Amino acid sequence: MVATEQVLEGSCHCGRVRYRAVAPFGEMTNCHCTDCRKSHGAAFATYIEVPRERFSYVQGEGELHSFQAESGLQRYFCRNCGSIIWNGSSNPPEAYWITAGTLDTPIDRKPDAHIFIRSKVPWYDIKDDLPQHQAYPATEG
Repeated sequence: MVATEQVLEGSCHCGRVRYRAVAPFGEMTNCHCTDCRKSHGAAFATYIEVPRERFSYVQGEGELHSFQAESGLQRYFCRNCGSIIWNGSSNPPEAYWITAGTLDTPIDRKPDAHIFIRSKVPWYDIKDDLPQHQAYPATEG
């Protein structure tokens, strides 16, 4: 029997931008940094890491607009509806961090950790047992 690779598909709110990501996937994290909170208008944003070569647009790549935060993080979003599709911190990025909320494919995976809790809003309490990191785990001493 031949094993099939997991394929995730997603789209923006208006449907103009559609993408596909093929496993293997990296970490799935809840990011509490100020950039993510401000851009999503939420207490945190959830992302799944996808190697650049495993990500492709099905339609609407020309509908994307980008914004670079002072931190250097570059976000790509639909210019029509504003849905953030992915972000990355280098140009070109080695991996895309796709927004889990834009997935159309159901997944049974749960986040691996909370990151940038040093920027967490005081009105949200983390009540799960996931690891919590002040920044990126690799940069913590």
